[in-house]
Amino acid sequence: MKKLIIFLATLLALTLSDNSHAQNNKTNLDYNLEKAFEVLREENDYAKAFDYVNKQLQLTPDYVDALLLRVRLFRYRDEYGRAMQDINHAIKVNRPRRSGVSNATLHWWKATIYEDMDDMENCAASLKTAYQLARKEDKDNLQNISFDYAQALYDLDDLAGADAIYRAMLRQNEADQAAMVGLARNMNLRGEYDQAIALLEKCQKYDPSYSEIYRFKMRTYDKLGDSVKAIDAGLDWFERDDDADINSILEVFVKRQNYAEAGIKTRAKASDDPFVWDALLCNFYQECGRYAQAIGAYDALEEGYGHFPRLNELRSRCYKELGLYDLAITDISLALEWADDWEDYCYRGDYYRLSGDLDSAIADFTAAIAELPDEPFAYYRRGWCYELKGDIDNALKDYDTGLDLADDYPYLNLMRGEILYKRGDKEAAAADFERILELDTEPDVSSCRMYALHYLGRDTEADEWMDRIIAAEPEDDGNYYDLACLRSLQGRSQESIAALRTAFEKGYRSFAHIQMDDDLDAVRNLLEFKALIKEYEAKHAEFLKNYHFRTPKGPSPINTMAI
Repeated sequence: MKKLIIFLATLLALTLSDNSHAQNNKTNLDYNLEKAFEVLREENDYAKAFDYVNKQLQLTPDYVDALLLRVRLFRYRDEYGRAMQDINHAIKVNRPRRSGVSNATLHWWKATIYEDMDDMENCAASLKTAYQLARKEDKDNLQNISFDYAQALYDLDDLAGADAIYRAMLRQNEADQAAMVGLARNMNLRGEYDQAIALLEKCQKYDPSYSEIYRFKMRTYDKLGDSVKAIDAGLDWFERDDDADINSILEVFVKRQNYAEAGIKTRAKASDDPFVWDALLCNFYQECGRYAQAIGAYDALEEGYGHFPRLNELRSRCYKELGLYDLAITDISLALEWADDWEDYCYRGDYYRLSGDLDSAIADFTAAIAELPDEPFAYYRRGWCYELKGDIDNALKDYDTGLDLADDYPYLNLMRGEILYKRGDKEAAAADFERILELDTEPDVSSCRMYALHYLGRDTEADEWMDRIIAAEPEDDGNYYDLACLRSLQGRSQESIAALRTAFEKGYRSFAHIQMDDDLDAVRNLLEFKALIKEYEAKHAEFLKNYHFRTPKGPSPINTMAI
């Protein structure tokens, strides 16, 4: 409900300007409140504003406008209990003679505090009160309160309740596009795709610039299996909304790549700002696994618009996927010259690991830990590098530290559990594997549940889980690589090699990782395995001959735009 928070902050400022002088037009008792707003507006100094508003409330403890400002400041400081105390006091003392703020708006503010606390049940209850009051006393804000109430009901999976509010909004204003799009979204979720499209088409006639229309047209056409119309809607959404979700757009675009590619290029030629479309094309190639083309597109972007520091990071990932680790390291190192960045240290650490330079990888993960010592990922990766070096004690220390920081990180449990299992501490290992079963409940590309099931002796369930992962994303090459690892651990060598071949056919090319992955030790010395690796390494080398990859360029202080 970002709309709710932004609107209320604006409303508070307007309320002060419209009502504070009327409230105290003979005494200037609101001097401190005016100063609080002034320092916020001109200096963005929350601490000084807090001092002023406290002084105001010492003089006028029932001053609703001042209470609302302090609610805002308490929320900024994450002091939700004190914010709730102030909003409840404002509701208690509010009278027309005390404030121009409606009681509906005060309950609307109360909802924001519950939302900050992730308490959506009470948020919806406060919005219900605000909605009921607004229908009687605050028609000016009724539609905005209604929208946020419907959204809260949606968040609670009460689609019928949300629909009722949206329909009431349309009775109030038949051209309310937010209400129409909300209804269409809910229709989509119920599988009422034709009705959703009809409503969105009607909404588009009122104002075709409303970007949310195209977001949900894209989703609905995608559900209908009409990739062409889904892509067209995605292009329209991207064109109209600076904050469009690129990842969800690309998920649709990859389903019909030639059409999407042509659409992006066509829009770029017609656009007054072709940069954003050229940048989207880079992201598109990368999402499709067309990494060599993505590198060429990033190079062209750099030539056409100048250097962008983030470009080094994005392009380095493509070099990594192609196994060109030296170029990946060069690219990401140039980004790190521009600014120390936790994520870039982690990326480069992985590139060093894949290139076999474990000492440099450990150094980068150590630098990442220095940047963000409370983030478990870098401990996980550094521990892995220690493990690859044979330094099991330091590996265990990192896995333990990572789990101390976040006890909901299944891969840390897996890495530690495997070491404990190999050391013969089956009871402790089983505890780690059981923890994975508690946490890892979604069959997707990030899952490691099948390995835990295998180590617990539940191979039938492991197979079923692996099948579900592949069924969810049958074109993901990494899923077949995981299948190869699982089959190797299970002693099913021929099935492991067959799965690895499928992974290669789908685009998997991390040959360096294969050489280090002990999950494949059971098949590593088989002639069929060696022949398969040799076959696809040769195919990959032949593929790379079609491209000329230049040495990456460094950052320029002249142009610091971010893609």
